[in-house]
Amino acid sequence: KDKVLGYKYVIGSFVAGIALTITVLFAPVLGEAEKFGESVELFGNILSDLEKTYVDPVDTNKLFNTAVTSMLSSLDPYTEFETRSEAADMRESVSGKYGGVGLVISGRSKESEERIAKAEEKKSSKPREVNDDGEDINAAAEDVAAADAEKRETLAAKRRREKQEEIRVVGAFEGYAYDAGMRVGDKLITVNDKNVEKMTVEQVRNELRGDPGSKVSVSFERDGVKGVQNLDLQRSIVKIRDVRLTTFVGDTSDAIGYIQLGGFSQDAGAEVRASLEALQKVAETESKGKKLEGLILDLRGNPGGLLTSAVDVSSLLVPKGSDIVSAKGRGFPSVLYRSRTNPLLDPDCKLVVLVNGGTASAAEIVSGAVQDLDVGVILGGDRTYGKGLVQNVEELPYDTALKFTVAKYFTPSGRCIQSTNYNEGDTKGFLATSVKDRDRQVFKTKAGRIIKDGGGIEVDVKVKPPKASALEVAILRSGVLDDFASRWSKTNSIASGFRVTEDLYKQFQDMVAEKEKSGEIPSLTSLYNQPLDTLTKQLKDSGYDSSAKELKQLRSSIRNEMAADFKKYDKDLKEDISNAILARYLPESMLLEKSLTTDTQVKGALKIIKDGDKFETILARRAGKNIGGKAGKYDADLKELAKRAEEDLGSETDLGVRVNLNF
Repeated sequence: KDKVLGYKYVIGSFVAGIALTITVLFAPVLGEAEKFGESVELFGNILSDLEKTYVDPVDTNKLFNTAVTSMLSSLDPYTEFETRSEAADMRESVSGKYGGVGLVISGRSKESEERIAKAEEKKSSKPREVNDDGEDINAAAEDVAAADAEKRETLAAKRRREKQEEIRVVGAFEGYAYDAGMRVGDKLITVNDKNVEKMTVEQVRNELRGDPGSKVSVSFERDGVKGVQNLDLQRSIVKIRDVRLTTFVGDTSDAIGYIQLGGFSQDAGAEVRASLEALQKVAETESKGKKLEGLILDLRGNPGGLLTSAVDVSSLLVPKGSDIVSAKGRGFPSVLYRSRTNPLLDPDCKLVVLVNGGTASAAEIVSGAVQDLDVGVILGGDRTYGKGLVQNVEELPYDTALKFTVAKYFTPSGRCIQSTNYNEGDTKGFLATSVKDRDRQVFKTKAGRIIKDGGGIEVDVKVKPPKASALEVAILRSGVLDDFASRWSKTNSIASGFRVTEDLYKQFQDMVAEKEKSGEIPSLTSLYNQPLDTLTKQLKDSGYDSSAKELKQLRSSIRNEMAADFKKYDKDLKEDISNAILARYLPESMLLEKSLTTDTQVKGALKIIKDGDKFETILARRAGKNIGGKAGKYDADLKELAKRAEEDLGSETDLGVRVNLNF
């Protein structure tokens, strides 16, 4: 109570002071200040009244979080209030470091526990109906329903639920927990002598983390190893590396490097620099002075991170003095970021950037700079995500924070690649409208290639990745691959040249059929259950019973076709089985490197890099130019757009690369 009243006093005094200043200096805008002050005062009064006199005790912290969350959700999906724990996670994400052992775990989460608690609360709050004798008229029906429900919950279903509650290792970082002996698939039993059976993932994670230099004891079970294993893990500063893999691809004589960048934390630029230097050194050593001929920068699935880190990475690739990105906002000073150093990547090195629909924000800044400045080819199956908004993080009292949208960013050509416009909504949330293709404006790259705004970064070369079959999607969702890897590991060990034989593939199919029949995994046709169930109900409600019966035959036909897909898509499924098994024995970097050998987009990038003429043609084709010498034609309106973009950029302040924005 005192805390609430204290907040009210402080906020009220602060607003009063601001209002007085505004009255004296800026009388014309007094109305807006009064509205703001009224809103703050009303919110404080409402919270105070509820805390003091609501019929039941209330949690003012929960009420505050609900109110603020609802308010911010009316703006856009990126503006959020971060609680103490959420703010800590965000800082960790930005820094890419934390004190712990380097384990990634899965199991029962706090959110799932809350859903269960709400369901139980809803069940217990059902009103009691009695007859004239005071007997509960629903008792008998509830007893029958409970008995039926218990019968329906088969042993297999119970096992499935129990499995979801297990705390399992799904990742062990090299240099940390992996080197200490932990492996994917290990089932945690205790952490610091505390049984984890009833603990959530968040609780176990907190036990594993701590001050660098301290130790944490863990006990676990491993498939294929008898008894409970025990390890003492030493905590340290765990660095979550942005560069997940650095290697060479293609023939060793090609000198074509590959860097997979998974994020943009504070050290992303330094990590990419180190990777580039290592690739260049190896290329020169192995080929007696030969330079790096090509580089594939893989940004697929990269969700972004810090804007400044995107500038740091771009500076390694683009010419010195090049504009990289600019940002503008209502209350945000317009800034322009330029490359201040010579690029580490040799201008003669052919650069291909891999992207997909999961390439977003900071990753799109790098992609946009590479494309607009014509320093490399963008290759992928489709355009990138289209997030052209900048968020800043404001530190708040009590270790909380506010992450809110402050600006839009623009690539060197002057285009904003934001694919969705957000407008202030109400309690139902923000209003979102996709940018229509007809509204997208045309811009030009440095060499004159035509590009557009408002829809992410469109690829220069489209190479569609293989589409997963419905059967593969169902199997990946079911979790049966991990179950099979566990069963196989109990009686087998990995050997050099391991591959999935026909006999092993048959064992997997038998296990899928066994678990599907018992109900331990969902039916393979579960992807289609909801639409078929909806259609069946609609047909029955309309009196079309015969048509509804035909849907039953359709379900059977789908099941038979999916069963036949085991043969049709055996290559893909065998690769999935192999990866699930190898993940229990090999570090992530080796698994990633192995996957490159079958990656169609990596193969497409290699083909472009090896064909120098094709590489140059791609970078010039959109300008209407021809390597043979035909002059390109440029419309007057395109020239006007380019001129306008240059004028807009010219009015901005050049702050270099060190403005610290969270993006």
